[in-house]
Amino acid sequence: MRKIYHLSRLRVVSVVLVCLSVLSVRAYAEPQRVLQTNYCDIRYSSDKALSDFFWRISGRRFDLETEMIFARSKVDRLIDRVQAILDMFPDNLHIKIELHEKYKRGLIAAYYRKTNKIVVYADKVTDGILAHEVAHAIICRYFGSPPPVKMQEILTQYVDKHLWDDY
Repeated sequence: MRKIYHLSRLRVVSVVLVCLSVLSVRAYAEPQRVLQTNYCDIRYSSDKALSDFFWRISGRRFDLETEMIFARSKVDRLIDRVQAILDMFPDNLHIKIELHEKYKRGLIAAYYRKTNKIVVYADKVTDGILAHEVAHAIICRYFGSPPPVKMQEILTQYVDKHLWDDY
């Protein structure tokens, strides 16, 4: 009797583990490709998502085959600008950006400190939204112990206001 109970318990645990692994693969299956810049790794699922992302943050459509260097520089230039506004230049700044093609529900963009990842939707992001989330990443990286969320929001809203003042 004890062997039967042990075997059925083992089967249940095995089934649960298999289900969890399948669900986790599905949850993270969308982003498959990685575009690296000086400051970040952009994970994306399709060229269309990447093209839409660059269009929305730069106002320009790039030919991803011939103008990838210029496209990468747009992201790095935005990050440089945010660092300059905040006057914070953290050592070895490197951010993960997870790019989803279509907005479904919830936040349009968010920064997750524990994973140092920004999640954005290619069809909704703007340069201002991306700069706001990048500011969170810079602030958290700059300070050993990040300031409270309310203080971070004050600083990120300062970035929002002054993003392109000099231009």
